[in-house]
Amino acid sequence: MIGVKAVPTIGGIAAYTEEVGSRLAQRGHEVTVYCRSRFLGADREPTYRGMQRRLTWGISSKHLDALTHTFSSVLAASRDDFDVLHFHGVGPATLMPLARAMSSAKLVATIHGFEWQSNKWGLGARVCLQATDRLCLGAADAVTVVSETMLERYAHRDGQRVAFIPTGVNEPVVRSPRLIRDLGLRGGDYLLFLGRLVPEKGCHLLLSAFGRIDTDMRLVVAGAALHDDGYEAKLRSLADDRVIFAGYVSGDLKHELLSNAYLATQPSELEGLPVAILEAMSYGRFVLASDLPNNREAMGQFGTTFRRGDEQDLRERLAACVADPELVRSQTKDVAKWVQTQRSWDNTVDRLESLYTDLVRQREPLGAQAHR
Repeated sequence: MIGVKAVPTIGGIAAYTEEVGSRLAQRGHEVTVYCRSRFLGADREPTYRGMQRRLTWGISSKHLDALTHTFSSVLAASRDDFDVLHFHGVGPATLMPLARAMSSAKLVATIHGFEWQSNKWGLGARVCLQATDRLCLGAADAVTVVSETMLERYAHRDGQRVAFIPTGVNEPVVRSPRLIRDLGLRGGDYLLFLGRLVPEKGCHLLLSAFGRIDTDMRLVVAGAALHDDGYEAKLRSLADDRVIFAGYVSGDLKHELLSNAYLATQPSELEGLPVAILEAMSYGRFVLASDLPNNREAMGQFGTTFRRGDEQDLRERLAACVADPELVRSQTKDVAKWVQTQRSWDNTVDRLESLYTDLVRQREPLGAQAHR
């Protein structure tokens, strides 16, 4: 697995890799994840949930972090006889031609979102990422996308194998309020934003809209910034005393926040298939999200949306949801059952495992295939 910050760490790609990689390891496959040391913290054990973690060097900056770590990961991976090198994201896929030249492994790319649309990139970087999309993915033996919305863009690539393999979700671990009491919360008295603190997640829009509604509800912002670029400071400047910044959450605290939120909100301006929405729905939470096609795909017939980037519309929808608890609570059982049926990590891994197997058989000599 190449192009991932680390396992475990914040972010949808990291969560995807952790859940997929650990299940592949449980099924007897040898899984190696190339990690960036600064995202691992104090935990530097070589194995995690059955996966091998290998650290590679790189330049820790917003524009060079992913590229340099992917470069060193490709160099390291080329020295081992891996069956498959799996690249995550368009940016890391820039180096797939190098991997093609240095390794006999089959190459898979998973596209988690339209990265060139991100606000963090300047015009030059966006042009480069779009060029990567067309040129470098041609080096892949297979491309997968995490949503049907994205499949519409990639399905007609000439000669390219593109598969829709959806993001999954774990079964909920429902918890009564305990740890959240330390945050001054009782349960049912807060709205929850869960995600990275980056502009494309739209938390600034949420804070501005929330500040204009009259409610005793609290807003919990559960997430962290990946780079010290001033965005988190901007968010704090927008917050009033009803807002709680919980930082990056995991484990029991995350389970409690999801179990006891009044609703979850995802005001994002850019998404692949949003894990945060799927997780909230698995706990039966009502979701208010921007009307991105990928958000609507994740939500199905549940929850409600507002016009992307429209603060006034978001404020009105927030106020309506706060004023109508019967609506918010009416979907609890149905939404939890629906998402757990439709979005299974085991189903995701079944599809990936089948894809890997087909590719590896193509790699093997005819005699080896016959012997099997």
